[in-house]
Amino acid sequence: MISRQYQDVPHVVDRQVSASAFGAWLIALSYLTFCISDMMLSVQDDRSVVVKLAAFGLLGMSVALRPRFHKYILLIGPLIVVLMIGLIRSFNLVAGIDELQRFIFPIAITIALYAYRDRLRVVVLMFFFVVVTNDIFQCYFYAAYILKLPLLLPVRIDSGLYLRAQGWIGFFSEFGFMNFCALLLLTLGKNRKRTGLWKYCIVIFSILSFSFKLFVVLLAYPVVLKTIRGKAYILALAGIALVVFAFTLGFFDQILALAESKISFYIVAGNSARAESYRVMWESLIRGNFLGEGLGSFGGPASVKYNSPLYSYYHFNWYGMQDILKTTDTFYPHLFVELGLLGGVLWLFIVVMYGQRYVTNRIWIYVVAAFLFDNAFSLAILSPSYVFPALLVMYWISEQKERSNSRMPVSLAGRASR
Repeated sequence: MISRQYQDVPHVVDRQVSASAFGAWLIALSYLTFCISDMMLSVQDDRSVVVKLAAFGLLGMSVALRPRFHKYILLIGPLIVVLMIGLIRSFNLVAGIDELQRFIFPIAITIALYAYRDRLRVVVLMFFFVVVTNDIFQCYFYAAYILKLPLLLPVRIDSGLYLRAQGWIGFFSEFGFMNFCALLLLTLGKNRKRTGLWKYCIVIFSILSFSFKLFVVLLAYPVVLKTIRGKAYILALAGIALVVFAFTLGFFDQILALAESKISFYIVAGNSARAESYRVMWESLIRGNFLGEGLGSFGGPASVKYNSPLYSYYHFNWYGMQDILKTTDTFYPHLFVELGLLGGVLWLFIVVMYGQRYVTNRIWIYVVAAFLFDNAFSLAILSPSYVFPALLVMYWISEQKERSNSRMPVSLAGRASR
């Protein structure tokens, strides 16, 4: 007779599998909820904060169902100490708490994704659902704009020249980046030949977001993937579509002039709030800012909303945009001024490296470099729906690499890992 102990084993395994499947769905639903929160924010609905907290609750439930942690979880302790010091040093407690939750969201997402790194398929499916519905909505948006139908979301026309694709989420930069992440997932898939048309569409939608920093990332795509033939054709097709779109509207020369002016404004001349924020960061670090100057004190929306005294202390020049800009739109000055050198390095290391394997993989490096480059000109990494696709692709690459190595002979797997 089989002992009762062994008879109960299958039931225990079944319960664990069911809990894991349910937890993966919770993560997928949390991503959708984060996106809905951003959509509400784009139409200035104050309830977006409540929806975002609900998404955070779903992440917490998923981790509680499957509490698996990487060894780097030990770094959370020192980071919490730095965050508490930053909260104590904050010039305004409400501003400090506002920024505290922004710094927590990306860490919570990476911890949850790591716990379910072997069950990401349902999360990937939800991600593609969001991408496809955003692209379909954008097609409606173009038609509605031309035919004078209800638009549902505000129009974003940059410099009066072109309509930026933003999807139902309502943010052009996020729209372009999620399409870029979808392109990578399709490229890494097994049925690459069947996804050719999808790749064409996704690249075109990425470009139609008119996020100039994403253009730089897309140009590197065929080089990083090394399969020049198919990838170059995709980019060529997307480039032709963009040129035709620009020439049709008669804006091509103006778009080139605008691109040149932005490069001059933000990089060459440095006469912008973004450039100023980097000046403040260097001055702050040179002064010995090791543990931060206080949460909510610089760069983020709370610092502007509650009028942080640091802007006056560092003689920050808004270049006449103080009544328009809600942030300095640069992440690294925001991070290192508020958390200091120690806190900033700790936070970045946990978000980027927690649970990641095969970090020497060129595609993994490409994704990380693209995201870190993007945040030199934005606060995207603190947006849950923005950071989610980047972390998802990073974990997907690591997991797929692990599975492929597990099918190899031991000697070959050892070489691949090296």
